[in-house]
Amino acid sequence: MKISREWLSDYVDVEALSDEDLGKRLTEIGHAIDSVEQHGGATVYDVEFTANRIDAMSHYGLARDLAPAIGKEARRPGTERAPSSSAEVEVRIEAADLCDRYTAQVIKGVKVAPSSEKIRRRLEAAGLRPINNIVDATNYVMLALGHPLHAFDLREVRGKKILVRAGGDGEKLRSLDGVERTLDSRTCVIADAERAVAIGGIIGGENSEIADDTTDVLLECAHFHAPSIRRAARRMGIKTDASYRFERGIDPADTVRAISMCADLIIGEAGGTLGDLVDVVAEPVPPRSIMLEESRLSVMSAGRIGLGWTLQLFRALGMETRSVDGGLTVVVPTWRQDITEEADLIEEALRFYGYDEIPSSLPRVTSGDVVRNPVADFEDLVRDRLVAAGLTETMSYGFIHPEQNSRFSPDTQLTLSNPLTENISAMRLSLAPGLLSSVAFNRSYGNRDGGLFEIGRTYHRGAHGIIETPRAGVVLFGQSGGEWGEARRAWDFFDLKGMVEAIAAMLHVELEWRPAAELGWARPGAAAVALTGGRQVALAASVARETLAQWELKGDVWFGEIELDALLEQKGDWKMEAVSRHPGVPMVIAMMHAPDLPFQTIVETIRSLDIPHLAEVGLWDRFVPEGGDEVKTALGMWYQAFDRSLTQEEIADSHALIAKRLAELLPVTILS
Repeated sequence: MKISREWLSDYVDVEALSDEDLGKRLTEIGHAIDSVEQHGGATVYDVEFTANRIDAMSHYGLARDLAPAIGKEARRPGTERAPSSSAEVEVRIEAADLCDRYTAQVIKGVKVAPSSEKIRRRLEAAGLRPINNIVDATNYVMLALGHPLHAFDLREVRGKKILVRAGGDGEKLRSLDGVERTLDSRTCVIADAERAVAIGGIIGGENSEIADDTTDVLLECAHFHAPSIRRAARRMGIKTDASYRFERGIDPADTVRAISMCADLIIGEAGGTLGDLVDVVAEPVPPRSIMLEESRLSVMSAGRIGLGWTLQLFRALGMETRSVDGGLTVVVPTWRQDITEEADLIEEALRFYGYDEIPSSLPRVTSGDVVRNPVADFEDLVRDRLVAAGLTETMSYGFIHPEQNSRFSPDTQLTLSNPLTENISAMRLSLAPGLLSSVAFNRSYGNRDGGLFEIGRTYHRGAHGIIETPRAGVVLFGQSGGEWGEARRAWDFFDLKGMVEAIAAMLHVELEWRPAAELGWARPGAAAVALTGGRQVALAASVARETLAQWELKGDVWFGEIELDALLEQKGDWKMEAVSRHPGVPMVIAMMHAPDLPFQTIVETIRSLDIPHLAEVGLWDRFVPEGGDEVKTALGMWYQAFDRSLTQEEIADSHALIAKRLAELLPVTILS
């Protein structure tokens, strides 16, 4: 915003400061100077205001902020008139959630003409084009005090009535820029007895603008709800000086002063007489009261700023301040919408004391400040283990399409109220959609084979709110191997299962694998879940062709997912076991069985027999004949005793017993 030094001096004495010193002091208190130029013999500063300091975006507002920094007092412009007890123009607020205060002033007998040379010169220096003495007066007061105003031709206000209401859906208004605007119930509308005449806080209507033959004027100065102005301006694609200020939150308490100053200016420029002043307050906005603790101020200022200096500063800034035990109680004036908590008050003190006067030091850190996060630590271990297995880490959005959620989980999904697009309108329930998208991306660039993983959160509704679940997801596609002479082969279920078990082994957790219930996204009969302590902690499956088609993928793709917090809860202790000094004996038993007989069932049946000296049971080989309807499974057995070497007869008897009992208990044919 452009600030004229001449205009600024109306409200604070800056005569003792050179142009350079004035610009430097403004910068020191947080109002950086972009450039300095001369306009008609006057110095004009282009000041870069931060978005939250709307109170300073005017000549008086900046003077009010500058005065304590140069040891002066700001001169408040204008006077406030008392509202009329009865008025010829009725004002009614019907949408207090959109506008909480509306002040109107009638001026009769004006003569529309060009403004005086002083007004035109100051407006031009500030970057505004003079129009006529009525409109120029509203713009002048906006630049002087920071509060936008609007002037209506009173003869065009039908029924001598102003209604502040919500717009009607589909209601039309041609604005001052000649564009026909479509209104809705979320837009604040200023209307007369018959029609809309302005869009509140944004732009006036063409049907009530000041004309060359206007003689009677109705001035408006109101306070509008900042978020509704911001949303309406974005929705209609319009940005004005008024909307820029209203959407950042201006002073709700200065409407009478601003309209009185504007009325005086109009009478001085265009003649006329004052009519009625109407001030309607739907919801008063009280000032905030905030406690500033001396201990907090001392810590944040390194002990440099005391309460006495701060009390004087706040009073100079127009804040009602008094000392209390342990600090200050500060009543923040309504024009300082940016001050909402104690930290803001401390920032004010630091701003005027000078940030460069506060000694810089590194924060004190001790080893006792470190707080361990078991889940995050485990995630790092999982990440290292999967990278060591040859996989590549990926990252994907936590937002996905709702249809992808419903495909991978029956849980109630969390949807966004303001999504950027429908494709990212729900929080993910599984890591699978993101990993499959990464596979599709790799395939599109010619990478046919690979293994990817992601460690992230999924989001679920719980009995007591939203639950974020840490998970690790793995996807295998194409072939593995090919490095260092290793033969290439297609990924299979056992690759995925082994990775899950390797992660569980880091926590000394034994996993029990079971066939998974029907999963809509997985191939039937090609999915399993891992349990420990009766709780499911992981799954591994081949992704169904119908699911892959959604990502335009072909071939075999394997997906596994681990609930890291559930696995971490089952963490076991280190256990030391004695090692036999006597040799063990390996044996193999082979059998034929139907494909639907789970391997886990065979192993559990053998262990239930309580065979003496049987130390280990594991998979030796598995063969599926082409076109056959049976599977050949070979198990490796390890027999070992701690007190002696086993004889061949003992092992043969135990092995024969296992073969006999398996044939009796399970639908298998023993081959050896």
